[in-house]
Amino acid sequence: MTTRELPLPTSFALTVRGYDRDQVDEHLADLHEDLRLTTLDRDAALTQAETLARQLEAARAENDELRARLDHLVRTPAHPAAVSDRVRRLLELAHVEADTIVAAARERADAVLRQARAAEQRVASRLRAIDTYLAHAERHLREEPAPRADHLAAA
Repeated sequence: MTTRELPLPTSFALTVRGYDRDQVDEHLADLHEDLRLTTLDRDAALTQAETLARQLEAARAENDELRARLDHLVRTPAHPAAVSDRVRRLLELAHVEADTIVAAARERADAVLRQARAAEQRVASRLRAIDTYLAHAERHLREEPAPRADHLAAA
């Protein structure tokens, strides 16, 4: 999403009976379109944040499951003296693989968490900008263009 600057106050051409109605209507239509696009950007950002939050929860659940499996393996180890060399080697490899799986799951969960936090910050920033823009647009739409006396005299 590109950052848009807030529009500067618009001045309208004076006509004999006030401002040029077509020019004012066109400006209001532009404001409404900007407001619509800004709302779409906000909705897309919220959807992305929700998707990242779901991915984070899935990664956390997977991490919890892997931790539980590792805890089970660690708590019920086979005594090395009671098993053959081949079984002992298989157990060592299983422990190494379990450690690798847990480390990868932790890295993945951390990465998803970082992404979710970054997305949350982007969404919060976008929402602040949208709120500012909406407040400006609403204020601008509420202000009825009233011709100033000196402009009328000049006309």
